[in-house]
Amino acid sequence: MGQGDEIIQNNDLKLQKEDRLLLLSSRTKVDDLTSKKIESLINPELDWDHLVEMANHHRLLPLLYVNLNSICPEKVPEEVLENLKEEFHENARKNLLLTGELVKVMKLLENNGINAVTYKGPVLAHSVYGNLAYRQFGDIDILTDKKGALKAKNLMISNGYELYQPIKIDDQIFMELESEYIFKNKNNGAKVEINWNFEGKFFYFADNPNFLFEDLKEFDINSFRLHSFSSVNQILMLSIHAAKHNWARLYWISDISHFIQSQDIDWVNTLKKAEKLGIKRILMINLFLARDFFGLELPEEILNYQDSSINSILINIKKRIFREKKNSLNIFEKFFLDIKKREKLSNGIKDCLIGFTRPSYNDFKDLSLPKKLFPLYPFIRPMLLVKRYGRNSI
Repeated sequence: MGQGDEIIQNNDLKLQKEDRLLLLSSRTKVDDLTSKKIESLINPELDWDHLVEMANHHRLLPLLYVNLNSICPEKVPEEVLENLKEEFHENARKNLLLTGELVKVMKLLENNGINAVTYKGPVLAHSVYGNLAYRQFGDIDILTDKKGALKAKNLMISNGYELYQPIKIDDQIFMELESEYIFKNKNNGAKVEINWNFEGKFFYFADNPNFLFEDLKEFDINSFRLHSFSSVNQILMLSIHAAKHNWARLYWISDISHFIQSQDIDWVNTLKKAEKLGIKRILMINLFLARDFFGLELPEEILNYQDSSINSILINIKKRIFREKKNSLNIFEKFFLDIKKREKLSNGIKDCLIGFTRPSYNDFKDLSLPKKLFPLYPFIRPMLLVKRYGRNSI
């Protein structure tokens, strides 16, 4: 029995059988014991609509289909299995399209002297899940610096792409307000994100924020060599990404679990770098969630980690994912989590202050001030946030 198989049954979270079935089925490797548990959870009272809705929301449909179809297809209603099959093949077609798009865009950037790194999307599906069809993703993520992103913008537009949403402000200001350009291929609708701040605009690093460009490794996809992150940086990037989105979807945690299972992890350097960046608690939250949800086996140095704040954070994340109709946070809950998820209170407070005062493009759209009055946005932003979200989900 894996570490997580016990945890998902304990008293901090009483899961519905549909939720347990989803967690057990969302794995690329299923042993005999897990297969038997999956079969035992399927009975005539199972709420298939809830199961499929949860799998779709958390982007775990492909693995749910693969495992149900291979373990006990006769126990799944014919219509449900057929719909899952159609979704699986549609996802595979889309992923093939996006993979081809990734190679095309990376060649375009490389041929024009733009240094760029790809992450998530096809790279994770191919190298970590072992099958391009096993992961759901909706776009391509590419990381470069601001200079490269600005050059890429003009290059993309001249090569048949358009901005996903029009930008009514000059580029230099937009790049201070936001962290990515989002493009759409006018012919096939494929979305491409060119990022210059993968962690977003509201995250404070205690050390070098450009750490992802250190120790790059090459990766082959469709016979084209791409640059991606080292194993250490990949774990940290995935952990920060999940935290940035408040752990709202299970597939971000699934990515971490599958990545660790597919790699020989240097835990000493991973922990050392996380501590240096001020994100050790964020890393640990992700690792324990991966253990609790997907049975990830963790080494002793992780299991012996002592942090009195983590348990309450884990319980709140789990309840939000499984017990509430909407698992988003309102603005006040988000900033409270932003403080708690950092091991140093000072870093958490900095994140909150940045979030409250650093203007975004949405602020400009909500209140279009002339350029000479832009210095007022940090003072106006708190009022705009409250007006925009109030107690609604952010």
